[in-house]
Amino acid sequence: MAATSDGAPVIRLSGWLYEDGRFREGSVTVEDGIVADVSGRKAREPIAQGLILPAFGNAHTHAGDAVVREELVGGLEELVAPPHGLKHRGLAASKDEDVVAAMRAYFDTMLRTGTVSFWDFREMGVRGLRQIYEAALGLPLRPFVLGRPATMSYDAGEVRGILRACDGIGLSSLLDWDVSEAAKVARETHAAGKAFELHASERVREDIDAILDLKPDLLVHLLEATDADLERVADAGVPVAVCPRSNAFFGKLVDLPRMVRAGVRLLLGTDNAMINAPSMLRELDFAWKVARLRGGVEPRILLDAALRGGKGLRGTGHLAVVPGEPAELLVLEVPGPPTFGGVFRAVETDIALVSAGGRTWLRSHGELLEVAPRGKPPGRRRQRPPRRGNPRRRSAT
Repeated sequence: MAATSDGAPVIRLSGWLYEDGRFREGSVTVEDGIVADVSGRKAREPIAQGLILPAFGNAHTHAGDAVVREELVGGLEELVAPPHGLKHRGLAASKDEDVVAAMRAYFDTMLRTGTVSFWDFREMGVRGLRQIYEAALGLPLRPFVLGRPATMSYDAGEVRGILRACDGIGLSSLLDWDVSEAAKVARETHAAGKAFELHASERVREDIDAILDLKPDLLVHLLEATDADLERVADAGVPVAVCPRSNAFFGKLVDLPRMVRAGVRLLLGTDNAMINAPSMLRELDFAWKVARLRGGVEPRILLDAALRGGKGLRGTGHLAVVPGEPAELLVLEVPGPPTFGGVFRAVETDIALVSAGGRTWLRSHGELLEVAPRGKPPGRRRQRPPRRGNPRRRSAT
């Protein structure tokens, strides 16, 4: 691996670059964690070769659920509905150190599977925010954290405290809230210039007028929305995070072609940590197959949905590796010419390299090992060992 004159590492990647819906042959040069050059030529002595993609952005997670270790039995209401669903009872009963350790391992898996940014609905009020920030400390991830009041009612002091500490508020559903109370939370959130998001029409159809009156910045699921509902959402310009694997766990299949026909702008998320590993490759593969059950969608729509979460709420900008920007990217080693199917069929062990936060991990002898900065030899990933709290506490969720 080369280095600049001051010893900063220079990393060269070669193969096929994904840029706004197409693959083209080329190379990328990274200097000290910044994309220094993107070229149509092959690189000399590349450190990794394959499909070069921007890092994934996971548009919907519940990271705190990672503390749940027991077998899951029941439906949506029994497992995740507030305030008495399994996850909520468990989060309230678990020690902070156990929740933090579980989330830390979950975030490490994110990084190893090519996800750099994620949007998390963080329950438990300010306490929940402290937990997620401690868990993510020192990791080169970009969390977009949406807090939530500890109870399903508006308390001005609590809401303002949450908004001072995070990126916005993400509510469960209007099925769980009095609409007037949810409206107060939404108004407070918008007044603070923060994001307001909520789940909608996941279990049953909900009133789309009441939902859109809250001026949400993002909606999650919309499984039971009508065609007219979806068109209203598209016209309002509100993106929708879909979570196909989580939906299937609860016996529902998202109709992705119907959403695309309505003009909905899709983002992809992995949802509850107690149900799914935060692998966007697994989510892409499943979304591809589920979409085919209803006639299929253009493959680039799915890949873009997995990448656009890294661009923020509005998802603006090129979906490409861009010179001058931080090097948040991954390299997939897949056989044959570059195709969307090759990406969708890829598994975690096909990830040859991950770059994020000025750090780089390279696959060697079957493991992703961190390439030490300033020309030092690569070594094993350093991970904080998980804390071993009371096992009964961890499984009581």
